[in-house]
Amino acid sequence: MIRIVVRRFGDIKERFVEKVLEILNDCYNRLGTHPVDIVEVYIFEKSSSMNAFMNYEKRKLGIETSAFEESFLAVHDAWQGTPRIMVAYDKMIHVPKLVGIGALRHEAAHTALHGSLEYYSFSTPMFLIELGRNRVISRQVIRDLVYLASIAVKDYEVTRLLCEKGYVIDQVAYNEYYLKPSEEELEAWKLAEKNKTAILLFLVSALKTACCAAPLLKDERYGEEILKTVTGSLNFLPPELSARLLKTLEAASKFGGNTHENVDRFMKEIIDELVIKGKCLDTEENR
Repeated sequence: MIRIVVRRFGDIKERFVEKVLEILNDCYNRLGTHPVDIVEVYIFEKSSSMNAFMNYEKRKLGIETSAFEESFLAVHDAWQGTPRIMVAYDKMIHVPKLVGIGALRHEAAHTALHGSLEYYSFSTPMFLIELGRNRVISRQVIRDLVYLASIAVKDYEVTRLLCEKGYVIDQVAYNEYYLKPSEEELEAWKLAEKNKTAILLFLVSALKTACCAAPLLKDERYGEEILKTVTGSLNFLPPELSARLLKTLEAASKFGGNTHENVDRFMKEIIDELVIKGKCLDTEENR
């Protein structure tokens, strides 16, 4: 039985806390055997406070904050050695019920699958190191690509596990919520499309959202609906680029049980499909 320790930051209704605990306990019971025995749950009245807290924690630990971090309903980490789930109360109370439930189960599955430090540090594959040595790609872009690919893989593994345990409807709602491009994303694309390196990073960032939904494509009831949603979420991109993203996404169906191997495999597909074939990178050859 997992012990859940709750900490509150701000004015949060007791009924909300009780519901969060009910959803998490039910999820952990259904997930079955896993290495986690304690999870800390931080509930913030305001999402801005949650984001500020996360950034402070990372600075304190000397962890570089990524430029690709987004504002979520809930997030997880294990930087302190114990898995934590952080919940934005102000966001949760304004989304459909199934979306909120899906978000909490998503983070619970992360703590069960990726609840230790080994899932927060990924080595750079040799083929990327070689590209860096040959100055085909910068060290910063390599770090960003590995970071984005690792998130994509971990999200895929989480949705795959939840689907296997029968949590489908809420994961459909959760993924459809995040697959809708925001105004910020559309504006970001307008800026990114002027530079091939920026295009590459934008595409891989979009890919991580689609990757989270990918296991649902196999569902007999919702697979077609999810495919339309994933495809529709890329409609603002040029057809060739959206086609390459969907082709890259196919690699996720070959993921096994080793997260680090999956990240390497996914990075190889990203480089092959987007950099080599798609030429989405500023190199002498592509100019």
